[in-house]
Amino acid sequence: MNMKSNPLIRSVMFRIFTALVFLFTSILYIIIVGLAYLQYIGDINILYTGTATNLLIGIIIGLFIIGWFFSYTLYTGIIKPVYETLNIISETVSSLSSKPSVDKDQVISLNEFVDNSLSQLSKSSFTNQMNLSVSTKSYLNKLGSLVKQNQELVASQQKLANLVNQLENQQRLLELEKAKTNAIIDSIPNGLLVTSKDGNIFLINRELENILDIRGDDVLGKFIYNIFPDIQFDQDNSNSKQNTSFKIYPQHSYKSVFNYKSIDNKKNIILENISNPIVLNNNTIGSVFVIRDTTQESTTERAQKEFVSLASHQLRTPITSIKWNSEIILSNLSIDEEVRVAAYDINVEGNRMEKLVSSLLNLSRIDLGKVKFNIQDINLNDYISALSKTLQSEIKSKNITFEIDILFKDSIKNDPAYLDIIIANILHNAIKYSNVNGVVKFKADFIPTTNKILIKVSDTGIGIPKAEQSQIFSRLFRADNAKNSRTDGNGLGLYIAKQLTELMKGDIWFESKENKGTTFFIELPIVINNII
Repeated sequence: MNMKSNPLIRSVMFRIFTALVFLFTSILYIIIVGLAYLQYIGDINILYTGTATNLLIGIIIGLFIIGWFFSYTLYTGIIKPVYETLNIISETVSSLSSKPSVDKDQVISLNEFVDNSLSQLSKSSFTNQMNLSVSTKSYLNKLGSLVKQNQELVASQQKLANLVNQLENQQRLLELEKAKTNAIIDSIPNGLLVTSKDGNIFLINRELENILDIRGDDVLGKFIYNIFPDIQFDQDNSNSKQNTSFKIYPQHSYKSVFNYKSIDNKKNIILENISNPIVLNNNTIGSVFVIRDTTQESTTERAQKEFVSLASHQLRTPITSIKWNSEIILSNLSIDEEVRVAAYDINVEGNRMEKLVSSLLNLSRIDLGKVKFNIQDINLNDYISALSKTLQSEIKSKNITFEIDILFKDSIKNDPAYLDIIIANILHNAIKYSNVNGVVKFKADFIPTTNKILIKVSDTGIGIPKAEQSQIFSRLFRADNAKNSRTDGNGLGLYIAKQLTELMKGDIWFESKENKGTTFFIELPIVINNII
């Protein structure tokens, strides 16, 4: 900083320098006057000799030069830097005092110190001015500590500001995600209910409010059985008997249908529920329930099933009559060939219709829950021998090799009519979709680990395309290669076989490669019961 920028410092500098010159000039005069006085009182002639005069003049000039040089050095080397340092410090502190992060009380104290120091310097003697450097150093140390504290404070303030900004950004993101999540939840066409592990409700969407005709605020924080009075919340998977139409197992995924009746009896509907647990670190912490109103759907579906059942029963009589009359016509050897061909076609189509009606009747019994097993002792050897005789015409028409291997010799307890539907469907498909001169194998064995029998039916036929294997047990489904190979078929046989097997507490699955063949596996209990 330029010293001329401060008039006070420039004035003080000039006065100090003048005082120093005056001081050494005075000393020089005092010496001369002293010598003159000594000459006068002592009758000394030293000042009148040429050598003495020259020496005295040299001493005076030397003292003057030394004094002036000392004064200039003191001025430029000590006093001037001290003033400039104090001036810089004063302006620095004044600048820092305007910043909110600095301790203002400390700054004010230091400013007062600087002002007092400048005032002392302008008024004090030269000795005190020299001692001012110690105070300046002390001040500089204080200022250094203040600046360091200020830097740390500014850095901390900046870090805190950054953290606050990050928190604000996170809060905005959370609010955005919450808005998105709420919009998604409220746009779900089905009812949504989320509970804690013990059944405490903490989320419900608008659709469920509409379905149950309730307000979300009225049920949040309550337990699920407060809005579904007939529900048992089986947290520990107990088998306790309660008068409930629906039991919740929060630790498992499951699908169920139950009746819902509101407390005020204004709502009496049928609900379908799909539930899944909320799992965190292998611990179940809650459950999600997706609920929809299936009242109208169930009513319509039941009406359709009842119509199918009624129509199937009503169709059996005329179909039987058609078949019986066509067989009478075919038994007459004297009829014309055209009549015989027509009667034969009528008989073939009658058989197809009879099979379709039989399938529809079985389907309606399953759908309406009217399946009742007539359990009898069945010897598998005798059963398969009798069944194979009904398939002989199909086996011979394609020159199929039919191999039977029954390792289980004991009897099983099952319903022969429904067992026939399952196994006959599988065998019939194996023969129908096998190539000419193919091989069909039937094998049955006992599985000790499951206490069940395992039946395997394999063929060397067209197989099932891999892309369609997941749908093979669906209602009315037929694989594309099956449609192209044989036009007859209704897509109900495997669906019915699957449903009946599950009603018997068994299982059915398959392995297949297209153009290589298929193997069906049927696992059934040794003894079935009517508890469905």
